[in-house]
Amino acid sequence: MPHPGVVAPPTRPRSLPVCTVVVSVAPSGPWPVVFLGLRDEAADRPWDPPAAWWPELGERVQGVHDREAGGAWLATATGPARASVVLNRHERPPEPEGGWETRGVLPLRAAADGDLPVGRPRQRPFTLLTADREGASVTSWDGSALRAERLAPGVHVLTHGAVDDAAVPRVARWAPSFRAAEAPTGPPPAEGRADGLGGLDALADAGSSWGPWLDVLRESTALDERDPEALVRSDLLDGRWLGSLSLSLVAVADDDVRHVHVRLDDETRRHRESAGATRG
Repeated sequence: MPHPGVVAPPTRPRSLPVCTVVVSVAPSGPWPVVFLGLRDEAADRPWDPPAAWWPELGERVQGVHDREAGGAWLATATGPARASVVLNRHERPPEPEGGWETRGVLPLRAAADGDLPVGRPRQRPFTLLTADREGASVTSWDGSALRAERLAPGVHVLTHGAVDDAAVPRVARWAPSFRAAEAPTGPPPAEGRADGLGGLDALADAGSSWGPWLDVLRESTALDERDPEALVRSDLLDGRWLGSLSLSLVAVADDDVRHVHVRLDDETRRHRESAGATRG
C-alpha cells in the first residue's frame, strides 16, 4: 500500500489518556463487529470528518483526517470490508533514529490492505483495533513489546491501557453498563444525524439496534466532563484543551461497512469558554 505523505506528530504531554472504543464481537451475526468510538484530541488540532482524503488509496478508503500529520484516527474500506481505529497509549519510549512516524498511518494500512504492524514499530505507543468479517483483533505497542490478540466474542472496552483495563476509571464505571445493554446487531442509523450532544440524542431516539448503547453513552454525559469516569470529556491538560471531538458508530459485515459520524467539538469549545469565564 502506498504510504500517505505524513509528518511526525508533535510531542504529547506525559501520561495523556485519550479516546474510548466500545466493541462488540458476534461472529454468527450478520454484522459480526460493531464499535462505538469517542475521539479525544487537543481542541486546537485541525481535522476533517470522514471522507476519501487520501487520493493514493482511492475512494474505497475513507477516514477521520488529521490535517496536522496527514493520517487518520479511524479508517474504513470496502472491497473487502474493514475498519480500523488507533488509540494512543501513555508510555514514553526513546525516539527512534530518524524520528517518529505518525500513528495515523496505522488505521489506513489496516483498513486498506489488512496490513498490521510487525517488528518494532516507528510510532509512539498505540493500541490498534482492526475489524473485518472474521472478527476483531487488537495490536498493541507499549514501546518495548508488540502484542497481538483476537478479541473473544462479547463486549470489550479499549482506552490508553490494556483491553478491558478496570484500572481505568471510565472502563470500571461503564463497561458493565455496555455489557448489560443489548449490543447493536445492525448498521448505525443514518437518519436524524446532527452534530453535538443533540446529535447523540437524535441517534439514540432513532429506533435502531444502537439505542441501548447510545442510552448508556447519553447517561454518561450527566457526569462533569472533567470527571475521570466521564466518557465525553473536556479538560485543560499541560496547557492545552483536550476534549471528545467526535463520536463514530461503525458496523462491519461480510461485504459492507457503515460509519456514522457526529462532531462534538462545539461541546468542547463551549466547555472551554465556560471554564475560562469561571476561572477569569
